Amino acid sequence: MKLRFLFITAIFILGVLYLILPTPAFPDLRNSGRSDEEGDTWQHPDQKGYYSNLTRAEVLADIESQSILTFFGRRIYPYRLNYPPEDARTLVRDQLNSNYLEEIVYPLRNSIFVNGWEPKKDPRNANVPPEQIPDISLHGVPYEAKITLRPVDSPVWARLFIWVLLFPTGYLVFLSLKKVLS
Repeated sequence: MKLRFLFITAIFILGVLYLILPTPAFPDLRNSGRSDEEGDTWQHPDQKGYYSNLTRAEVLADIESQSILTFFGRRIYPYRLNYPPEDARTLVRDQLNSNYLEEIVYPLRNSIFVNGWEPKKDPRNANVPPEQIPDISLHGVPYEAKITLRPVDSPVWARLFIWVLLFPTGYLVFLSLKKVLS
């Protein structure tokens, strides 16, 4: 009994330390042009838009590498969730073109939505002649993709509140399962 209590206490303390770690700075996409369009600046100041020639894998690897947490000298890697491109209009921003939408997640902490639109790879342009596919450019420089980043953060107090509630809830579920299975 005493060993179980020490184990649960250690898990609780490690969880608290993980939840109070400072959130890494909102990353910039390397080797890309920062959008100065209204929808990427003053209309949505919490988001960043970029014009880039990076592939989807390169974009996600770059953003993920800049948002890695360090906990007691060890790196904590985030999870990546893949969403259908249609969800970009509700999860990132209305009236946003999208080929892919992924979320880089640190459970119970924060996440970053990464939306990419590549007109040449857009399924809506599959039957369109290549010369009629719209080009995207920033200040006259052509790019292959438009990337939009949207962070979703939670206040530390909310993280800790949820973490504290998980323990009595978990205990009640355990007691309920024990009663049902016996």
